[in-house]
Amino acid sequence: MNKHFKIINILMICFTINACNTQKNVNINKAMEQLFNYNFEKLDINNKELLATKSRYGTVEPAKFIVRLNSAYYNIRIETYGLLGVYYDQWLYPKKGWFKIYKEFYPNGNIRLKRIFNKTSNGDYGKMYEFNEQGKLIKITDFEEGWLTSFEEVTRIATKYAKKYNYKVETAFDGEINDDQLWKNEYVKIWRKEHEGKKYWLIGFNKAHFENSDDRKTERLVILIDDSTRQIVDKNHYFDWYNRYFKEPFEEK
Repeated sequence: MNKHFKIINILMICFTINACNTQKNVNINKAMEQLFNYNFEKLDINNKELLATKSRYGTVEPAKFIVRLNSAYYNIRIETYGLLGVYYDQWLYPKKGWFKIYKEFYPNGNIRLKRIFNKTSNGDYGKMYEFNEQGKLIKITDFEEGWLTSFEEVTRIATKYAKKYNYKVETAFDGEINDDQLWKNEYVKIWRKEHEGKKYWLIGFNKAHFENSDDRKTERLVILIDDSTRQIVDKNHYFDWYNRYFKEPFEEK
């Protein structure tokens, strides 16, 4: 990898190594802040490897150009994309853990925003850091505010039920999580939501049964956890059609 990209991401690697050794009772903020934090960053927009991918964008004049670079550093896959002179963004996919990291940069390469996303479902998690064009941190949004159960606690519940129902998937907080959610794959997802003023976590397991009829092609397990008490308040083990959404307990079973 080009030395400039090493400089940009070297802190990320150090945080990744430390995160693997983090005690398991930390919450999502403490764990993910070892992967990214509120420090200023700058993307090398003149990186030769990045500029070598330049291609024209559209047909309007004056001409606009996009760049797109896929790279890797240690156990992190990196995707960098940009419209020259307009913006840049970057996705970082650590091999281990449930989260991927997203960063946006100003036209001058200074960091504009950084946050994390759950690999297995949509939603807001952790903290989001926003900066002005000069690199000053101007806003921190804590998406964990108001939530009492940590993501890691939910993964421990997932591990327990994976064993109980014989799902052969990685569920550990620092495990290698399969985010390929085709019906034919065995996978697990975690998500959370509010319903009628209460907060809940959900765990969904999927396993294919190719030998079954179409309406029983997937074996599903959905677990509902009350965020305030950390107690399981509903559990639904069922068979379903392939390519269907998980049945949530808020809906009719």
